[in-house]
Amino acid sequence: MLVTTADHWDPRPGTVISWRVTPRGTAEQDVRLSTNQRNHVAGCVGGEPSVWLAATFDVDGPIDVEALEAAYRTVVSRHSALQSGATVDGAGVRGVRLDPGALEWTTRIPIRTVTVRRTRRHIRSWLDQACSPLSYPAFWPGAISRPDRSTVIFGLDHLHGDAYSLAVLIDDLHTLYDGFAGHQVEPRLPEAGCFVMSEAAPAAPVADDDPRLVAWQDFLQTQGHRLPTFPLGLGLEIGERASQRTEVRRMIDGPATAAVAHHAQRHGASTCGAVLASLALAVRDIGGPELLAVLVPVHTRRTEADRRAVGWYTATTPVEVAAHSDPCAALLEGARALAAGRGLAEVPLEQVMAAATSPLVRERNDVFMLSYLDYRRLPGSAEFARRDAQHVSSPTRADDVQLWISRTDGGLAVRARLPATRTSRRIVDRLLRCWEVRLEALAVGCDHPPVRAGTSDRSVDRRG
Repeated sequence: MLVTTADHWDPRPGTVISWRVTPRGTAEQDVRLSTNQRNHVAGCVGGEPSVWLAATFDVDGPIDVEALEAAYRTVVSRHSALQSGATVDGAGVRGVRLDPGALEWTTRIPIRTVTVRRTRRHIRSWLDQACSPLSYPAFWPGAISRPDRSTVIFGLDHLHGDAYSLAVLIDDLHTLYDGFAGHQVEPRLPEAGCFVMSEAAPAAPVADDDPRLVAWQDFLQTQGHRLPTFPLGLGLEIGERASQRTEVRRMIDGPATAAVAHHAQRHGASTCGAVLASLALAVRDIGGPELLAVLVPVHTRRTEADRRAVGWYTATTPVEVAAHSDPCAALLEGARALAAGRGLAEVPLEQVMAAATSPLVRERNDVFMLSYLDYRRLPGSAEFARRDAQHVSSPTRADDVQLWISRTDGGLAVRARLPATRTSRRIVDRLLRCWEVRLEALAVGCDHPPVRAGTSDRSVDRRG
């Protein structure tokens, strides 16, 4: 799975097919929005550009329009997150769920494109218009039909799902499309969890003296009641933002990644812990602190059915990781830091904010974040390469550094989001080069005695 952004995306020309999906007389049911969803909608209400994600994959031959529409209809009926939207009224932001059976699907007039640039511009304009959390539906079903090989594209506002969800959508849509096109029958899919139901019963608060809540409070106090930001200057004044710049590159190849994973497991860590440890070293290498604070999204999919569900299933947690040049110490530190962060993720964020001794100080709109997702563990992963599966996100504006690490059979790749300033480009380029070196060093391993492995990559997942 290639994780990229729309400005790096090069869709081949063809005939662009899409649908206008309109609610007609649907009954609304109030639903509870997650913390992520409420914050996302609040940002859009405050004037921030929305963030959409698009799942794309290839199929052989020209698009069978009827089969693809049937696949899209079935996917929307299957996943409650695609039936839910947000409205803003005098009472604030609230969630609503609509009846998917009452949606009206209208095929737009196909548009023929002849260049990659025009194809990308045309599809981006539809995605920008359709994928807004303040209207329902906030998704765009489409495709590029070609005689030899076509591309299916399903874009959705972040309100509807996370990065993991795109993998689920690709697997569901491909299976359904093949079934409808070949046999005109709906294939049977594994049971999918219900995001709306999971959010209807939020996690219970912990005791006021719970060590995890105390650790949250201690973290915020040591940070001056700020969420983590990149510790070096990015060429922006406080309150200033810039256009987003994106860097996409492979960090280390498959064999080197397997070696990192092997050494990490021998020393009680996961590959994600090794990634965190090497990031701390790379930040120190370019002049950063000895102790790095960064936010890490942790997935909240708990059951097998949840693994087949679309929704924003993440909790974001702070992680503090010390820079250790010794490979063994670095791996142990990565394991410790990640385990501590997972513990904090179990405390409801609303309780954390309510218990804070001072309000949050927000000097930047964004936060410094590291996301890790092992695509080999996701539904349909065995077919991602053959399908040319891609995760494409919208570029917006930025005032901090955000990093998405994806693991595939080809190794570890990074998508870095940063402000488009000369300073940030220079700093992040140095960071990524040092990070590669530190990961390669961890691939060599160390001679210290291993400890029992106690962590797993399964518990870390990412938004888009």
